[in-house]
Amino acid sequence: MMERSKGLKGTKKRKWSVRALAAMLIAILAMPTVGLKTHAEELTDSNIPNVNVTNKEVEYNSTVQPLTTMVDCEITMAFTLNGLEMTFTTLSVEVSSVIGVKDIKVQQKMWYGWKTVMTSSGAENYNEDMFMAGLIYPDAVNGKTYRVLCTHYANYDVYEEVVNDTGAFKFVL
Repeated sequence: MMERSKGLKGTKKRKWSVRALAAMLIAILAMPTVGLKTHAEELTDSNIPNVNVTNKEVEYNSTVQPLTTMVDCEITMAFTLNGLEMTFTTLSVEVSSVIGVKDIKVQQKMWYGWKTVMTSSGAENYNEDMFMAGLIYPDAVNGKTYRVLCTHYANYDVYEEVVNDTGAFKFVL
C-alpha cells in the first residue's frame, strides 16, 4: 500500500509541474507588448544623387580566347518501354573542324558500386557547330538505378573536352 501511494505522489507531482509550466508559457505568450513604440515617416530628402547608366560597346580586338568554346554539353535520359533512351548534345560557339561525343558508359548501381553495363565509342560530325546523337540501352531493368558518363569534344581553334555525368536516376515505368 505504501509503494502505491509513493507512485501516486510522483504522478501528481509530475502533473502539477507540467500544468505549472504550461500556465507560465501561456502567461508569457499572452503578455501584452506595452511600451513598444513604432515610428514611420516618408523620406522627402531631395539630396539623392541621380545615377546615369549607359551601355557602351567595346571593341574586342584580342587574341585571348574565351574559357571554353563549347556552349552546351548535355545528356538527356528517358526511361521508356524500349529501355533507357539517351540523347547526347554538344554545341560549339563557331563551326568546329570536329565535334562529337566519345567514351560513353551506361552504368548500373550495384551494392558494391557502379557496374558498366554498356559502352559506346561515340560519334562525331565535321565542320559543324552542333552535334546530336541518340543511343538506347534496351536491357534496362525496372526499379534499378542508372547513370550515364561521356566525353563531349570539339575543335574550334583548340581541341577541347568536357566530361559529363548525369548522376543517378532510378528506372521506373
